[in-house]
Amino acid sequence: MKWIDRYSGYWQLICTPGNGRMNMVAARNIIHCLARNGLYEYIFVFLTVHREEEFVKNMLSFISLDLLLEELKSKSMDEIVRMLDEHLR
Repeated sequence: MKWIDRYSGYWQLICTPGNGRMNMVAARNIIHCLARNGLYEYIFVFLTVHREEEFVKNMLSFISLDLLLEELKSKSMDEIVRMLDEHLR
């Protein structure tokens, strides 16, 4: 509650999808502010609320690809295919 009181403008942006003031710079600032305060769960709330923003979609796609590449380094292709199949259900 202290964080919300202190950063009420950020909180309003976090909770308002489609807000015209939301952009990549604001998103980056919000994520860094939440992380500095140990409020990591709210980063995921923020990303979920703003999942339709094009820059969030792109960022999540790039992260997914980066994570998949890391998995490819440590797992066999059979394991990767199993994971893909599991998540396509």
